[in-house]
Amino acid sequence: MEDSGGASAAQEPKTAIEKAILNLVGILSTSQSDIRSGTATTSVTATVPQQTPRVSTQIEMQRSFPAMFQRRQSKGKRPFPAPSNVIHAVRNIQLQFCLLPDSTTKTPKNEIRLLQAGLGRRTLSIADNADHEEITVALHEEYPKMKALTGGWLLYKAGGGSGQRNLSLVSQGTQGYTAKTLKMATNNGKNTLYIVPLQEKIDTTPLPHDAAEFSKMPKSQCKTCGVTMPLQLLVCHVENCVQEAACESMTDQAHQNEPSCPVCGNRYPPDDLVLHASTCGDREVDDLHHTAHEFRDTLLNFAAEMNTDIPANNKEEQWKKASDPQDAAVLFKRHLLKEKEENPTITAIIDIRQDQTSQSREIIAFYKRPQIDWAGPFRCSLQGDTAVGTGVQRHFFSMAMLKLQHGFNIHSGAANMTLLFEGQENHLVPSTSQILADSDLFVVAGRMIGHSFLNDGPRLHGLSKAIIHMLVHADRDTVTVQLDDVPDLDIRSTICMLDGNKHLTEQQKDDINNLAISWDLPPVSAENRRWLFQQLLHHAVIGRTKRQTKHIRKGLKDTGLLTMLQQRPDTASVVFPQHEDSILTAQAVLSHIVWPGDEGDDEDDDDPPYPLSIQMQTVGFLKTYIETATPFQLSQLMRFWVGWEIPTGTMKVEVVKADYLISSTCFGTLRVPGHFHEYNVFSKHVDDCIATCATGFGLI
Repeated sequence: MEDSGGASAAQEPKTAIEKAILNLVGILSTSQSDIRSGTATTSVTATVPQQTPRVSTQIEMQRSFPAMFQRRQSKGKRPFPAPSNVIHAVRNIQLQFCLLPDSTTKTPKNEIRLLQAGLGRRTLSIADNADHEEITVALHEEYPKMKALTGGWLLYKAGGGSGQRNLSLVSQGTQGYTAKTLKMATNNGKNTLYIVPLQEKIDTTPLPHDAAEFSKMPKSQCKTCGVTMPLQLLVCHVENCVQEAACESMTDQAHQNEPSCPVCGNRYPPDDLVLHASTCGDREVDDLHHTAHEFRDTLLNFAAEMNTDIPANNKEEQWKKASDPQDAAVLFKRHLLKEKEENPTITAIIDIRQDQTSQSREIIAFYKRPQIDWAGPFRCSLQGDTAVGTGVQRHFFSMAMLKLQHGFNIHSGAANMTLLFEGQENHLVPSTSQILADSDLFVVAGRMIGHSFLNDGPRLHGLSKAIIHMLVHADRDTVTVQLDDVPDLDIRSTICMLDGNKHLTEQQKDDINNLAISWDLPPVSAENRRWLFQQLLHHAVIGRTKRQTKHIRKGLKDTGLLTMLQQRPDTASVVFPQHEDSILTAQAVLSHIVWPGDEGDDEDDDDPPYPLSIQMQTVGFLKTYIETATPFQLSQLMRFWVGWEIPTGTMKVEVVKADYLISSTCFGTLRVPGHFHEYNVFSKHVDDCIATCATGFGLI
């Protein structure tokens, strides 16, 4: 022991670990020696048999090295969980897609057209761990037309709300779209993803019902025509199948039993007679007999408006292919109004209690409204009058176009009337006033012309052919200008001096040179006389009105009418008629009137207000008035009768017991008092009544 102690003293342990090990060795040596000799103390002897040396060693090691020999707990988490061999199952998510035909920022308005072309809305089941390539493959299987799409595509989502909404781009990572990002973008598949092509336009021609795009859709058969088609398309097809069959039947009988037009006497197929009669009173009808092929085109146009199975582009082509400009204009107007019928209604409010100046300002303010689709539905209300209906709208267009034709009641400094067009009839040109141009009044004029045309209202007549050419073609090099197109008589007389070879006096040369220099042109000489004549004439009509013409074109474009004028220049004569074409004649008015007894309506009246003789006398007075009236009187009578200067549809006459002449403009009915016995008294009464057409209606 002393040796051991000396050794310990000689080499004293330096660390706590070494001390613990030495103590442990000493304890183990003592315990084993005592067990062999049996000299252990009572306490040790009592405890040693209850545990083996291994147990004691474990306890001592745990007490000395708690971090290394810590007893494993029976509960709690393990520091390193055991590996698991469980394989997680792949789940699918349901996503809604809608393939659009071209690049756009709006949701589609008519998804039936897209569905017919193999596009539109579909629901796809995609693995929740799918990457961009797997999503692309799934889309190609659902939309076969996407396989040929080489210009790229992106996914968009729509904002909240209803109707046509704005689209916003769905963000993607560096590896494209993944199922996880699409799930988050669609709120777990609740919203629709719109596939928008970037550089190409997908064909929207309707596909046959057995196309691959419809292979997964449930199908059924139409009982009318026997065609089997997807249920989604059958819903629209059933509604129009009977109408289409009737249309085809009428086309096959186009050569049989053609009735004659009551206005011109020419014979037309029954279904085309309505279209012809709507414009017969406004044009010459000597050479308007259509061929059977043209009648079929017209019928197909009406079928295209009702039947969604006919390609959408056929609707647009009908007005382009119509041989007659009048028919082309009617078809274009119907196509545009049909396309815009779901747009918000445009409302005009006019206070008829105000003076003419205030009404002029209200009309100008209405047509200055920005961001308005002027081809949408229109409604007008009159403050200070309870009248409602189409008659009020006709009154509005009549009042607006009358002011555009003859001037607004606005004081412009020089006069109490503000004329936007100057000159003589059939040679009207825009005013050169810079104040009017700066006020955008010629944009207003273009909108008024297009808006009135789309609603079958009055036209702006008597415009110069040179100005019409510029509105349609905008080509200064091909326009033909006449001397009568110059509205300023002083300028016209000065330019007229250059026409011909007559010798010019010194005073004439001075007048010509002053005008030429003011327009940055050289003085007159014998060599440039003819050239200078053309330059002065061209600048007086085209150059000085260049800005105004551009503004009118902008207004026409806002209404959609410029498209028709550019693609069908021959329709310019329909939109801008000459003065003689707008003159109302007695024959045009009489051809629209239904007189008492013509339709047998009086047979149901057991107690007529007047005997038949009195009715015939009153009818005779009205016929005489119409036949002898001036164009101005006829215009006022039409405004009083139907709301504007144009004879519209069927105008009915009734002889009633009343004190004054009464009209129902919406229904085109004129109620004539039957108490007159002399024509002179009747004529004066009619003049007094129709003179009040500008002051309101007085009836609901």
